[in-house]
Amino acid sequence: MGRMKRLYKVRWLLIVLVFYFHPFPIHGASRQYVHSTGTDQRGRAVEMEEVVGILEAYFQRIYPAETHRIEIKSLRGYEKVVLPPGLSSYEIILPERVQRGGNISATVLFWVDRQEIKRLKVTARVDIYADVVTVRYPLKRHHVIEAKDLYLTNRNIALFPPDVVTEMSEVLGKRTTLSINNNEILRAGMVEVPPIIKKGDRVILLIENPHIKITTFGESKEEGRRGDRVKLINLSSRKEVYGKVLDANTVRIDF
Repeated sequence: MGRMKRLYKVRWLLIVLVFYFHPFPIHGASRQYVHSTGTDQRGRAVEMEEVVGILEAYFQRIYPAETHRIEIKSLRGYEKVVLPPGLSSYEIILPERVQRGGNISATVLFWVDRQEIKRLKVTARVDIYADVVTVRYPLKRHHVIEAKDLYLTNRNIALFPPDVVTEMSEVLGKRTTLSINNNEILRAGMVEVPPIIKKGDRVILLIENPHIKITTFGESKEEGRRGDRVKLINLSSRKEVYGKVLDANTVRIDF
């Protein structure tokens, strides 16, 4: 009899593990996450705090706990949920664009032994706190960013555009696209990779095909990064040409 009880417990443990480690995505307008809460022989009530915890757990799966802190606030729509005895689990359905937090609407489905018991529709505000890259000093347009120009502050990123910068390494060595005030939060659109060729630079013009290879000198009429197509002047013919930037010294001419 004792062995049968142990086998019974092992079977239910395996079921719980399957639910716990296997989130099921739904393609389209919503996302779905399934999680087992375990077997209860007597049934139980689900309090509001547990619903808050369910939502926090969902967002914590998206953002690393070491760098992001999740807070669920202003939960509305809660109704008391009483679950009968059995293997309980919940299922969350959320719009695709809720990963950034803010005001959300969610549907939480409660199941017991794979039968739906309650469908709870709630709204909440999701605050997601993380370090963001902040400008220490006023920076002029086209300033190449160094570590001394920046510091980190912990902010609710749900209040910022999606391109808010959270890692200094993302912007070091890049240049600003506009003037930036001190203590301003950096966004990806405020910086760019500096050009490797500047207007007026003298470069090698490379003309080649499977049969010939010719080099001459030219002058760039505009700045460009690796892979950019730029306008130049062939210094030998004085003709205007266009080509692709290969490196800081070479441009392959359209041929």
